[in-house]
Amino acid sequence: MERTLHSLDWWKDLWKRAEGIEIVDSREMACCRQAWKEWQTGYHPIVADDIKMMEAEGGKYFNLVQLIAKII
Repeated sequence: MERTLHSLDWWKDLWKRAEGIEIVDSREMACCRQAWKEWQTGYHPIVADDIKMMEAEGGKYFNLVQLIAKII
């Protein structure tokens, strides 16, 4: 997971370094927070661990990022 959980700024920086790509838009998708909230209210053996993990990361990395780019 540590290879894919990054902030929006991290992903934007990565894509800005790619040649021939122009970022048109980027954002965190609001549906991610709602999905995690719903997951945390359900009963599943790993929910308690996920809640601890989410608290520890402080809302910095668990997101869904949308990047729209065009080839230039």
